[in-house]
Amino acid sequence: MKYDDLAARRAAAIAKDSCFTKGRLRDEFRMKPAPGTEPVKWYKSPYGGKYGVYRITDCVPMREKRQQTDKQRLSSLRLSILSQLNSTCGRLAHKAHTWLGQNPLFLDTETTGLGDKAEALEIGLTDVSGSVVFETRLKPTVAIEPQAAAVHGIDESALNGAHSWPDVAQQLRHAIGQRPLIIFNAPFDTRILKQTAAAHGDPADWLDDVTVHCAMKLAADYFGATNRYGTISLASASSQAALVWEGQAHSAIADAKMTAGVVCAIAAYFRQLQQELESLESA
Repeated sequence: MKYDDLAARRAAAIAKDSCFTKGRLRDEFRMKPAPGTEPVKWYKSPYGGKYGVYRITDCVPMREKRQQTDKQRLSSLRLSILSQLNSTCGRLAHKAHTWLGQNPLFLDTETTGLGDKAEALEIGLTDVSGSVVFETRLKPTVAIEPQAAAVHGIDESALNGAHSWPDVAQQLRHAIGQRPLIIFNAPFDTRILKQTAAAHGDPADWLDDVTVHCAMKLAADYFGATNRYGTISLASASSQAALVWEGQAHSAIADAKMTAGVVCAIAAYFRQLQQELESLESA
């Protein structure tokens, strides 16, 4: 609001001895009733209350806000960034950043179904850059359920010559080593791996020693759940993160790569805030 325009508006209203509500005095004239001033008249509000109007000649100008100094402005910006870092999204982004600092691997499986007898028929393992660390198809001991085949497109004929769990278990264990795993819907995929091992009489106790982080829970908390289960699909999370699929969705490697992309996108928010904070503190 330019001062010249404001002064002219005030002068015109004073010349007419006009009356206004407190809201109009504040918004249009930057004025308020002088201490002890009573309304000229009271009116009923359509909501059941009442409001008064005041003669502008009985009002005084409101103090103008003083312009912030550079130091005050920088302090305000710093507090804003610290508040964002301490927000829910800020804390989740920091968690993602911490996970990535642990040199993790990203795992995904395609399965024969969803139940307690379902097995893995494809396992994919990548690093954070999307490079393939381990990839295999497995011949399960149970039939592939039609609903599962409709999702990933893998049928019995596609598994001719595929390995069985005992053939690849040690390779998978060696590929993971001591590195943590990040999995989209970690409880499901870890259960599937254990069920697959159990189908071959392998206790696979080493799976219990692997550190596992759930990217689905992270994404649901960060972007917001998209279903009645309080979770989010990988497709929805990748869309929220503005990512483009590499390879065919619902293949183990493609989904592992996309999981890495989602976690990196969340972690990027923390790095952005950190960089802004460092830039302010060096100013």
